Amino acid sequence: MAHYVRNGRGPVAYIDETYSLEPGRRQFYVMTAVVVTMDDRDELRKELDYQVPSGWWHTTEELQQPGGRQRAIEMLRAFRAPDETCVLVDHQLVDESTVDGEEVRETVLSRLLEAVTSPPVAGRHDPVRLVVMEERRERADNNRDRRTRSRLVEEARIPNENVLMHASPGSEHLLWLPDIACSAYRQMMLHRREDMFAEIAHLTTVV
Repeated sequence: MAHYVRNGRGPVAYIDETYSLEPGRRQFYVMTAVVVTMDDRDELRKELDYQVPSGWWHTTEELQQPGGRQRAIEMLRAFRAPDETCVLVDHQLVDESTVDGEEVRETVLSRLLEAVTSPPVAGRHDPVRLVVMEERRERADNNRDRRTRSRLVEEARIPNENVLMHASPGSEHLLWLPDIACSAYRQMMLHRREDMFAEIAHLTTVV
């Protein structure tokens, strides 16, 4: 939690991804950032922990369970609890010639980091100084994200004060928020089911 002490005094962006790169279906790469103010973070964590007493949530798995879709919708309604929560979505359609999903990830992450660090964020927030992403399985992949952030700083596209850290959704439950926001957007993109995304559409800006 040292990063929160040093950099979490203002809004924090929680980021996750979803993508479809399979030939024969709509291909895209999407990242969402859920921006939460310092005053709202504890309230949101309590709301999420109340709804998921087991302490484990993954939307893809939940949607495969009986009643899981309704539970996911109830989770999305937690976004309404704090007045200052907002969602930013960056997506890129991918053609079938794309073979390196990491290149697309870098492009999408770069745009999203620029968006959350540029005032005002979605017309609502001060710039974000701390970005929290779900840790990836391989350390090399986490380092790739850090290099993306460093490149943006070198190019003066984001401020040097911006910090990017990786965490587990098991320890930082606020990472459940971008996970479920990504799933809602994916449901709309792939399956044309808008009931989940409709719960947060009024809080969402597509960058």
